[in-house]
Amino acid sequence: MRYWYVSINNSYKHRGSNVRSIQMKQEHSIVELTEQATPKEIDNCKLIYLGRGWWSDKHIQDNYKRLKGGSNHA
Repeated sequence: MRYWYVSINNSYKHRGSNVRSIQMKQEHSIVELTEQATPKEIDNCKLIYLGRGWWSDKHIQDNYKRLKGGSNHA
């Protein structure tokens, strides 16, 4: 299981030991971590939590779609 976040300022480029993948989009990044992001990472990279699980899980997809639909950044 992974922790999924969206970086709305598209600045999450850290490749630490808990980073599984980063999908760079035009206006945001989808970040997959093996552990929860630290408060410093959340603040510095403007991370929005999508959920814990697999990318295909309904709750993660619903949160991502909600974010894309309700934000100019996603």
